[in-house]
Amino acid sequence: MMEHIPAAHATADRAAAVRKRTDVEQRRLRKERADMLKRWSHKREGTAETHEAHRRQRAGAIARLHTSGYLSDDELAWSQEIAAAAERIMADAGVRTASLETRVDTSRHGDAFHEALFSVWMEMAYSRWRAQLRPDVATMVLDMIVRDVGLTQAAASRGMHKRRARKLLAEALHHWARIFHDVRRDVTAADLVAAHAGLM
Repeated sequence: MMEHIPAAHATADRAAAVRKRTDVEQRRLRKERADMLKRWSHKREGTAETHEAHRRQRAGAIARLHTSGYLSDDELAWSQEIAAAAERIMADAGVRTASLETRVDTSRHGDAFHEALFSVWMEMAYSRWRAQLRPDVATMVLDMIVRDVGLTQAAASRGMHKRRARKLLAEALHHWARIFHDVRRDVTAADLVAAHAGLM
């Protein structure tokens, strides 16, 4: 016949087991923290937690290409401009054009005028850039820039070698720089003022 363990004794055993697990977990966390503090003790700026979070963060596809030396600083900057323009246009899905009349804010508070001009440049450049690229190239480049698809995966999904995909990416980025330069030359602040006057 089985002996009956008193309920108070079973409760005490469970509480002891929980305390033991808690002690083990706290020791583990203290050791991890000590290791982290030691790992970042040479840094003079920022907290160890900030450096640790940055270390664990996965770099995006374009950032990895830049870090590897496959993209220059300029190419990285151009990719960020394209991403910003694409995201702005996608977020503004109700308006489908990049014309001066429909894309500008008519208020002139502080830097709003210059922000509006820059937005017009970005959106016009993006529209021209996208229209001038082959559709498959545009999709692949935007996959890497906006959707954070890695170069190897983007190339494989289109049945091409990654060297070819990298070359097409670099060409698309340089094409963006030329188009953006042309748009800035063609659309001046005076054009934007005239467009505002036409809306009033």
